[in-house]
Amino acid sequence: MKLTIYHTNDIHSHLHEYARIDAYMKEHRPQLTHPSLYLDIGDHVDLSLPVTEATAGLKNVELLNDAQCDLATIGNNEGMTISHEALNHLYDDANFPVTCANVFDEEGNLPRNIVSSHIQTVEDVNILFVAATAPFTPFYRALDWVVTDPLEAIKDEIAAHKGQYDLLVVMSHVGIFFDEQLCQELPEIDLILGSHTHHYFEYGEEQNGVLMAAAGKYGHFLGEVTLDIEDKQVVGKSAILHPLDTLPEVETDFIQEGQRLMDTPVLDHPMYLPRTTNRISKTAYMLAESLQEFTHTEGSIINAGLIVTDINKDRVTEYDIHQMLPHPINAVRVRLKGDTLKAIIDKSQKQEYLNEHAQGLGFRGDIFGGYVLYNIGYIESEGRYFIGDREVDDEETYSLGTVDMYTFGRYFPMLKGEAIEYIMPEFLRDIFKMKLTEVAEDVE
Repeated sequence: MKLTIYHTNDIHSHLHEYARIDAYMKEHRPQLTHPSLYLDIGDHVDLSLPVTEATAGLKNVELLNDAQCDLATIGNNEGMTISHEALNHLYDDANFPVTCANVFDEEGNLPRNIVSSHIQTVEDVNILFVAATAPFTPFYRALDWVVTDPLEAIKDEIAAHKGQYDLLVVMSHVGIFFDEQLCQELPEIDLILGSHTHHYFEYGEEQNGVLMAAAGKYGHFLGEVTLDIEDKQVVGKSAILHPLDTLPEVETDFIQEGQRLMDTPVLDHPMYLPRTTNRISKTAYMLAESLQEFTHTEGSIINAGLIVTDINKDRVTEYDIHQMLPHPINAVRVRLKGDTLKAIIDKSQKQEYLNEHAQGLGFRGDIFGGYVLYNIGYIESEGRYFIGDREVDDEETYSLGTVDMYTFGRYFPMLKGEAIEYIMPEFLRDIFKMKLTEVAEDVE
């Protein structure tokens, strides 16, 4: 028997590209003379797209249904960027099973509509599919989920189904280095479909007898794996990618649909909110102020590039705010000693990312921009630092409001290991929207 497995990963709500992938599968799957499956390996949902935001990911599930998805798993975007309740209902109308072995609620239950593994019988061959997602523990805990070690979760699930399957496929939303570890520790795996680190293999990569396949990001590729099976064992396996520019052209209206769904007014009067990345605009200052107030801290720090577009309208809608702040970025509250706070202020003054094109870590803009500090002062000539009405003392403890992307080590390495509280599920746009409505009420 020959089995074709189509796979996508890290679509991140690039739905026009996904529609082209869907069109290709609709054309080619019916032409196959042998069985086929289509699997999605997570991060299909991304709230940076208005239609995804407006439907809390339900539009993405509708599209997976339309593409005749046979099985999916969740990535960190499904697990961490929508609320606990939204994840519990994300797959209510899914026509396909969803599996993930390492995310549970505080009572030890899997999210609603998610199973710990899935056995699919193709002709007379039983295939065990086991999936796990990246263990971003603090974020999951902030949403009342518990995420466990993915390797141990996969091993446990395999052991629990010993003797019940013929082939073993792992759907990994943990990243390429984890997948390489799997190859060494579990050589009985027939196939790993990888994701999360946005890597891809043009023709797959085999390590220790395990075939790894991955399809990059944003719908740039559709993956296709072929398994040759005899006597319920894999005797041959190969992988290829179909680049986006080889897929059918299609017309879509996802942008217009999102704009219609988010046409709810936030302000019914004129508002001008400028965007600049190389100096402090009133918009960036207001965002920094709203972050400090929301986190109940003594001061805050952001980067001006978080403001992606300006607003100059007679009526400001949910869509406008989303376009200004499209990032799935959350606020954090940090408690830190004065010497660490001084180091952060010093680093911010260098403005080393002022004109840098930034991506990843939830950032959905282009230019990183300059740092904007709120309620924080620095007198360079005297070497004095202030937060609120206090001069910073090396040994005292202070509270700082900032964004989660600063806690991953790239921008402020000194935050690693500090007492960090992730405040979820509100995004920056939600926090800013609250500030705008407060300002409007004060004016009225």
